[in-house]
Amino acid sequence: MSSLKQENNFENIPYGLLISAVYNNQKKAVVLKFYDPASEMIFLWADKSGHKPYCYSKLAIEDIPTNISERDDVLEIIPVERVNILEDKTITVSKILVKDPLAIGGTQTNKSIRNLIETWESDIKYYENYLYDNQLIVGKYYKIENEHVVPFNLKISDETKLSLKNMLWDKLDNSNLPNAGEFEDHIAQWADLLNQPIPKIKRISLDIEVETETGRLIIPDPKLADKKVTAIGVEASDGLKQIFVLRKSGVEEGINELLPDVKVVFYDENKEKEMISDIFELIQKYPLLITYNGDSFDLPYLYNRANKLGITKEKNPLYMMRDSATLIKGVHLDLYRTMSNRAFQIYAFGQKYT
Repeated sequence: MSSLKQENNFENIPYGLLISAVYNNQKKAVVLKFYDPASEMIFLWADKSGHKPYCYSKLAIEDIPTNISERDDVLEIIPVERVNILEDKTITVSKILVKDPLAIGGTQTNKSIRNLIETWESDIKYYENYLYDNQLIVGKYYKIENEHVVPFNLKISDETKLSLKNMLWDKLDNSNLPNAGEFEDHIAQWADLLNQPIPKIKRISLDIEVETETGRLIIPDPKLADKKVTAIGVEASDGLKQIFVLRKSGVEEGINELLPDVKVVFYDENKEKEMISDIFELIQKYPLLITYNGDSFDLPYLYNRANKLGITKEKNPLYMMRDSATLIKGVHLDLYRTMSNRAFQIYAFGQKYT
């Protein structure tokens, strides 16, 4: 069974952990991804508020060039007041609302307004802008009531409350802070957020091997995906350890020296399509997929290879973005950037990763 619930099928749904947000081009809306700890499933929720992509310009409305103001993808331009923090004053700016995030930024052409005039907040990814505007925090619990996203704060433990009291609240009474009450409110909010329980998310990791020419160390191009996927290894949080191997004529299987809990499944040389289809079916049973450099290689390669082999889009759980691939409904975590962080390498992992 898939780990994903159908989106927008609920009047009231159980609380869930907000773990991701994406822009859905077909729905023309941001889709939120929540993890339900009870069922270990992800459910999706498409925005119904009518929130639209936008950016700001300091030009007056009448000074906005007509090649922008009269475009079909520009919905409206309205005056709004915003605080100029650098000058510490309120100013009036023009808010340009559009149909499509690419009308704001994301292209190198005149399709993107930020390439035509000086703009503000045009370099923020639209789904992030949506989260900021709606004060939604990834990693916080919410529930949906009457088609609205509502915070759902789980109570923090008595032990945590006592620790806060001993470390902070008792000392604030004797502090010289100009507004100890306001400081206490902010600390309480952060303490409540950071002490929300973290569920054990059901997850699976994946790594692929691709056919290479003997004696050549050329990395296969994921855009071309013209080489066979020869093996796929997975390990999951529920104990699953499995390797999918494509047989090759003239190559012996050899002796299995793997641990006894690792299952090996062989596919005939002409069954690569079936092997990839089986992998797609498997990863859809897990809400979280973990890879190392999967953004740039493993997932784009699987996506394009599946297309070459004739696997239908309905059975392909992946989709391509401009420079990478990810899951349509689940959540993909690429550890490459995390492990490349020097602070993580040195302090968190004792230089075990380089």
